[in-house]
Amino acid sequence: MIAKLPYGRGFVACDLRGLRVFELKPAAPRGQNLERLVAEALQKPLGLPPLSQLAAGKAGVVILVPDVTRKAHLPVVLPAVFQELARGRVSPQQVTLLLACGTHPPVHLEALREHLGPLPPGVSVVQHDSRDQKQLVRVGELTDGTPVRLHRLAVEAPLLLSIFTVQHHYFAGFGGGPKMVFPGVAGYEEIQVNHGRVLDLSVDPPRLHPRCQPGVLQGNPVAEEILQVAKLRAADFSLGLVLDQAGQLAWASAGHWLEVWQEGIATVQAWYEVEAGPFSRIVASAGGFPTDHTLIQAHKAFDAASRFVSEGGEILLVAELAGGPGSPAMEPFLDDPQPEAIATRLRQHYVQYGHTTLRIVDKTRRFKVHLVSQLDPRVARQLGFHPVPNPQEVLDRWREEAPGDTVGVMAGAAVYPRWTQGEVPCLS
Repeated sequence: MIAKLPYGRGFVACDLRGLRVFELKPAAPRGQNLERLVAEALQKPLGLPPLSQLAAGKAGVVILVPDVTRKAHLPVVLPAVFQELARGRVSPQQVTLLLACGTHPPVHLEALREHLGPLPPGVSVVQHDSRDQKQLVRVGELTDGTPVRLHRLAVEAPLLLSIFTVQHHYFAGFGGGPKMVFPGVAGYEEIQVNHGRVLDLSVDPPRLHPRCQPGVLQGNPVAEEILQVAKLRAADFSLGLVLDQAGQLAWASAGHWLEVWQEGIATVQAWYEVEAGPFSRIVASAGGFPTDHTLIQAHKAFDAASRFVSEGGEILLVAELAGGPGSPAMEPFLDDPQPEAIATRLRQHYVQYGHTTLRIVDKTRRFKVHLVSQLDPRVARQLGFHPVPNPQEVLDRWREEAPGDTVGVMAGAAVYPRWTQGEVPCLS
């Protein structure tokens, strides 16, 4: 088998011939008609009247859309939404696209155009900035009393729509749905407080909370608070999407945001959870651009792949990382990149991407991780990776050392082990 692993906007070829291979891939159907899926979803909304009816008479519409770190096929999806709004006599001048960036930085105009596609003249585009105090409006509190602020445009919108993809999230259970509101258009401080609940502070040194796992919502303190806060200004109408292994649209549903999200979760569980492993060796791609542009984004696929590897095993990770680590907030944690030291620092002052650093170094300590990327080798080694210029060097050694072993290969979209809510593995 010769695997083509997505890498940036291209591929890296890996010759796996002579190795026994188990492909870790989703069961999502391929070759769907994107326009048809979206049109049918909008024509048969769940729990709500058609969008055109909801939009009729509204003075303005705000549409929450994913930022450029998420694949959502907006150049195909948005025209169908604009068409429904036009049926409700909403003009493009009355529509604002609000990118739910969370704490991600804004992007330049060229990347924005590629992400959104051509827009009707008059449509406004705003990128949420979680640190811009002027654009935030208080709407409530977190469970500990921390004020919750959301973007003024979302709070005051006569009609608030959301478009999201549903997928596993490595510590918040699932993405999409309520995450479009919180943390999507929330203030920086409250996002940090919520994400800080990923640490279990009942032990010393702190550990990762055992319920903050992909696919787990019940008993997950991060996910439960996200859901609670999102209800303070829930979307009035939503369009949910699920992608296939190649990143193409495979499922769509529209209507009440919670019903759409729940249907999307059921679809993702059926397609993206598999029974396999553990393997002593695994090859994984971070999925190509944009999900392998920075280490912060590529870590999600890395985390998924690691869940199929036996303790002390080897991972060959292919991720371009042309954007580097992804945040300067990771740099202070490289001074003492030991999991215990990072966890102690996070207990004193939680930093979102410090947590990402903790997750990375926890895995590079437990597994031998070979990294094919453009990341500065010095930074890669600080994080515990073993940079390699050519993946074939690793594969040839595997072929010589253990020709009879089965190698797991995650060449496309990330998949996760299938478990029930009561069988969630407890990570260190």
